[in-house]
Amino acid sequence: MRVAKTQEPAGLGLTELSGLVLIDKESGPTSHDLVDMVRRLAGQRSVGHTGALDPMATGLMGILLGRATKLEPWLVRLEKRYMAEIVLGLSTDTCDVTGGELSRHPGPWPEKAAIETALFLMTGEVMQTPPAYSAIKVGGQTAHKAARAGRPLELAPRKVKALELFLVEWKAPVATISARVSTGYYVRSLARDLGVMLGLSGGALSALRRLSVGEFDLSMAAPMPASRDALKERLISPRGALSHLPEITVGPLEARRLSSGNPVPHPLPELGIPGPGPYKIIGPGGALLALAECSAPDGMGDETSLKTPRRPFLRPLRVLEPIDGSSPHDRSGE
Repeated sequence: MRVAKTQEPAGLGLTELSGLVLIDKESGPTSHDLVDMVRRLAGQRSVGHTGALDPMATGLMGILLGRATKLEPWLVRLEKRYMAEIVLGLSTDTCDVTGGELSRHPGPWPEKAAIETALFLMTGEVMQTPPAYSAIKVGGQTAHKAARAGRPLELAPRKVKALELFLVEWKAPVATISARVSTGYYVRSLARDLGVMLGLSGGALSALRRLSVGEFDLSMAAPMPASRDALKERLISPRGALSHLPEITVGPLEARRLSSGNPVPHPLPELGIPGPGPYKIIGPGGALLALAECSAPDGMGDETSLKTPRRPFLRPLRVLEPIDGSSPHDRSGE
């Protein structure tokens, strides 16, 4: 995600926009291009995204504006669903058809059942090596920049999860696949690895469309808006952007303490020790005030505390709406 280090005010006389807008990305622009387009449209620097798409890919892009850029860690981790077309037997340096060809398998081609079996074996938690052309950094170097300079980095396999891999259509040598995957999963790596597992020279992604991110899907998106007013009309509030998280409403005193970075007693003691969260903290006005986790007090769980149960506390992770001039508190990097 790219968010400016300094947040300049919106254009003269304009209130900064804050929220999430869902865009149906077309093929061509990079994710950074989309962020820049929205920056210019909104007249503000504070803009980011919830997960990149390669230039050739299309589909759902979540763009965050204003204080909602602080929500990025809790949105980028959501599972994603794609429709992918893979040219089996084609190996390229980028793992997609835009790259330089390394080898091409002449056939014969596997049966549909063999592809389905391979996808079944690749479903679940796996160790996946990212493509050489990716945004991953090693020792301060970005993989795709090093690869373009002729010095590709050695990328270590990472643990990712494919929740669902389904063969939609097979017309040799192109396989159309529906994929529901965790954050950090590269469909280009799936293309490469599927071809290798089938005994071909590899595989290359020829088309990719993102269908959903968490609870948001393409039916909720539209092409890039043409004006600031159109952008504003499509904004989902920060509270709505985190619809997948449980929420707790607090009173004025608790809201003030949380906004200045201080913990407050959890308001639901009748539920026992609740899960760690995170929770959306809703202030008295109904807006998203902060994100917080539930932490047990010091000593919770030892013999003494079991005899005298103590109340759990809410501790702020990130503050969106400081109250009475308090400084925004941020523990999201811990």
